Amino acid sequence: MATNVFVASTPLQLISCAEAKAHYRCPDSSCLLIIARPDNRVTEVQMAYLLDKLGWRGVEVVYLRKSTFYLRLASVFRRLSDRQIDSLFIGNQSSWIHESFYLGLCWKQLIFVDDGLATVKYYHAIHSEGLASRITAGKRRLLIRLGVHLHSVIPKRVSFFTCFPLKSSDRVGVETHDFPVFRRTFQPEPGAKSGMPLVGFIGQPFGGKDRLTQMRSQVGHVVDRHPGAKIVYFMHRKERRRELEQALVDLPIELRSSPRWPIEVEVALSRESYVAFYSFTSTALFTLKKIFPELSVYQIDDAVLAAKLPFYGEVQSMFRGAGVETTRL
Repeated sequence: MATNVFVASTPLQLISCAEAKAHYRCPDSSCLLIIARPDNRVTEVQMAYLLDKLGWRGVEVVYLRKSTFYLRLASVFRRLSDRQIDSLFIGNQSSWIHESFYLGLCWKQLIFVDDGLATVKYYHAIHSEGLASRITAGKRRLLIRLGVHLHSVIPKRVSFFTCFPLKSSDRVGVETHDFPVFRRTFQPEPGAKSGMPLVGFIGQPFGGKDRLTQMRSQVGHVVDRHPGAKIVYFMHRKERRRELEQALVDLPIELRSSPRWPIEVEVALSRESYVAFYSFTSTALFTLKKIFPELSVYQIDDAVLAAKLPFYGEVQSMFRGAGVETTRL
């Protein structure tokens, strides 16, 4: 039997792989899921939760953790070197780790699934420079020592399986989705919501040296728009609490560290009622509006951070196309 291989490192990549598994009708018995070096403990916890919920129970899962990464990577490639791989689903298009899979294995079909707005950036990069390699000469030598021999031929055309409204071209074939597996799995809890309605602000580790200053301006903007409301700042898993506490010290908000599940699951299952969500360009603005169209979602137009983001106008257009409203600082 042919094998279908999925490679994911983040919760969104894993959600996207689950959608792809269903869309491409990959039987559980044909699937191998590789969890490739999650960046921290929060990521691992969220992915473990999603594994249990999103239809992976009958699938073989291989964990490539940081502590034993290179040994396990070599073992996986030995296992797959003589396998017939029907479809290879890649989560992080710009990671050398993920690249080693599509250059080191033989497959019939290569499909990139979503990695947040990085998907849009990579889509354009393919059209401007092709499938450029991120594997350095040093990494290539290391992979060879591990028994991973990379192909010299890079594919001229690949497929994207995405929630973003991208167009097919001579370089990329595009299939789109609106999270049907997720929506079936995480039906909102029945019954009335309890407590004070909340306004959510979604953090993101973007902006360089201007990030904290602009984050404070953005949060202040939300506070001004919702006087007297309870405002909750949902921290990105890469943000630091102490840093945010210092930057937002006198603003009437509640900081919430990354929970055991992603924000999309939080909205579906929480007993709390959310009035609106805000962020600069967090991917969650798009996914929340796609999954919960009745939810009020706002993109904060921040000129300082916008200057740092390639294809900002296109990102804004996609947000608006999904129903996300714009509010200016």
